[in-house]
Amino acid sequence: MKTLKYCLSAFILTLAFPSMIKATDLVVAAGGAGGAYASINAALAAAAPNDRIIVYPQAGGGAYSDTNIRITKSIQILSANEGAYYAVDAPVINITPSTAGINVTIIGMKLLTGSIFSTIASPTGSRSTINLLNDSLSDGLISINHDNYDLTVASSHVQAGLTFRFGKAIGNIIRSAVTINSDASVNNPLDTVLVIGNKVFGYTASNYSGIYWNSTTHFFAIQNNFISLTYYLNGYGTGIFIATSKNSTAGINMINNNTVYKASTALSYGIYFTGAASSYTEILNNLIAGSASYAVYVTSGNVSVHYNYFTSASLLGFTNDGTNITATNVTLNAEGLNTNPLSNTINGGTTDSAYADIDLTRNDVGCYGGSFTLNNFFPITSNDWARVILVTAPRRVLVNGTIHVKAIGFDK
Repeated sequence: MKTLKYCLSAFILTLAFPSMIKATDLVVAAGGAGGAYASINAALAAAAPNDRIIVYPQAGGGAYSDTNIRITKSIQILSANEGAYYAVDAPVINITPSTAGINVTIIGMKLLTGSIFSTIASPTGSRSTINLLNDSLSDGLISINHDNYDLTVASSHVQAGLTFRFGKAIGNIIRSAVTINSDASVNNPLDTVLVIGNKVFGYTASNYSGIYWNSTTHFFAIQNNFISLTYYLNGYGTGIFIATSKNSTAGINMINNNTVYKASTALSYGIYFTGAASSYTEILNNLIAGSASYAVYVTSGNVSVHYNYFTSASLLGFTNDGTNITATNVTLNAEGLNTNPLSNTINGGTTDSAYADIDLTRNDVGCYGGSFTLNNFFPITSNDWARVILVTAPRRVLVNGTIHVKAIGFDK
């Protein structure tokens, strides 16, 4: 048993919620019943900036049929029934801000056929904020692959992949690659892009990497993701591919507590890293399950590689200090959970207490270890959609020190 005694001089809680000004609520219902709008496009045409569009799910899961939906202004599109999806059948939801700094939030949308993307950069000035929370894209993708956006995708199902440049992806099921490209905006140049607590699946040769980082403009935290690659050919696939990094020592990049898995055939690389000369990266407590040509391959950059476990692979580009273990006895289920209670990955991560599991024991290697354990984000169920998406706090608490706790969330 561990006893913790803290003396705190101050406790500061910061909640990051959108600062939209509540205006008018417009209602969408099947057939325009009761004077409501019959489609989201009709409500959008009538809405003023900062209005809310409240959408009632149709009986039997029926869908609202729309032509392409174009969003140019600050708007919220929300389910009228907490925890219930409203289905939409529209080819495209295109976000094209007419002014800088718009705020778009979509909660509870089940998009049956289309995709959500931007086709232009947001106008110069404050970033345009896009929140996609508790949504489901049955067949499409999310691509905000332009400058000057701040994208949050959380607790959502995305069938065809996610591409963005700045923001965060937290607690999603993504059935294709996650790609992060460079963002040329001048806003927040030292911020960190978060890719935390996702389940990422890759099925084809084109999904060569589960998570592909190709940005030189921000730091990254890639943590507690389960990456399952199932393409059938031997020697295909990379779990986490870092093609470049921000050339700065003002921050640190983290690849911590991820699980990369390929069941029946071999991976090319578990983690492939090519970083800038002036960059610091921590590769820690990751599990590479299944055979691979290389578990961790480093070609450049200042990289600290410790306590990574793998079943069958080589290491290249750094000196193993003995903490990276090549004999791993894990049995993973479909959710990436290790079901072998005797596995050496349990309590096998770093001995540094700052990385302890949420039960305060030593870090368990892989996506269910550490404070951002995958258990924090799953399962995604309709009756308890999260209002708070992520909570961060210092890894260490000093006596008489100040604790800064930050919660990222949304309250409609």
